[in-house]
Amino acid sequence: MPYPHHHQIKDILKDMSDLVQREGLNYLIPRWQQFAGIYAATESSLYEWLNDLDSRKIIDEILDVLPADERTNVEHDLKNPDATVIANTFEINECVWGSEVEVAEGYNRKKNWYYYRMNESVFNTEPGRFTRRT
Repeated sequence: MPYPHHHQIKDILKDMSDLVQREGLNYLIPRWQQFAGIYAATESSLYEWLNDLDSRKIIDEILDVLPADERTNVEHDLKNPDATVIANTFEINECVWGSEVEVAEGYNRKKNWYYYRMNESVFNTEPGRFTRRT
């Protein structure tokens, strides 16, 4: 079953790549599922890590405009991949985008939890830049 792709979603995606604009959640959710299943545990590039986390952020922006029934369906489909990401990562004290972007964009640990998590491989490629949350 395809995900909704109405004008409110298209407005959110207007500055994204052609693929994201055209496919919306029908691209973003499978991409997040793939990230969860493969890359959350194995990715070692911070640049790629940030790209994948940004996909989840865009999904959150879309969730904010969905009617309750559509939102519930999408949230249901995110449950397993989100749990997989959490299982394959650990919390860090810093926002992966850095404090300037965190403040400018209004990111917070509760809503944007994915920006405060990292896997061991990415963590090890950025020595001293991030610290584990205890």
